[in-house]
Amino acid sequence: MYSLHFCVFELVNIEKITMENNFEKSTVKAGQSDAHSTLSQPKLEKKQEALEMFWRDKKREMENVNNFKNNLLLPPNRIKTIMKMDTDVRMIATETPVLLAKACELFIQELTLLSWFKAEKNCRRTLKKDDLINVIIQTDSLDFLLDDDINATDGSTLSGVSFYAAGGSNGRT
Repeated sequence: MYSLHFCVFELVNIEKITMENNFEKSTVKAGQSDAHSTLSQPKLEKKQEALEMFWRDKKREMENVNNFKNNLLLPPNRIKTIMKMDTDVRMIATETPVLLAKACELFIQELTLLSWFKAEKNCRRTLKKDDLINVIIQTDSLDFLLDDDINATDGSTLSGVSFYAAGGSNGRT
């Protein structure tokens, strides 16, 4: 039992080190390209390139996974419980919560990456709620996170972001 825990702990550490190394490599590459092409290459292209690299890495990661269910950050059982809260849902295929867990994980990671770009643009190394809200308002594909009564193209007000994204407690204290 002890050796199994140790192996899992080592695998987690190896994954963290790999992620850190990949981030450092991409940072070094971005830093090298910054020195040569700050004026010639717009920052939009750099963000697009980083986003494309993110999706390439995620695709490669998913192609190399043998047991998809064991490599999730979100628990499929909890997702299944949430799905069953809907009275219209009768039966759920075993693959559905696993796929939804992975989709949610990827969604959260991409949203975090886009928010990170906003923080860097504002010369910060800490994500703030405003970064997330600005990404939601300015990204057309994230319009579903906005309340229906706001003009998503306006972007001048943050009150249109849904209660949860704006940091609401949903009645909990």
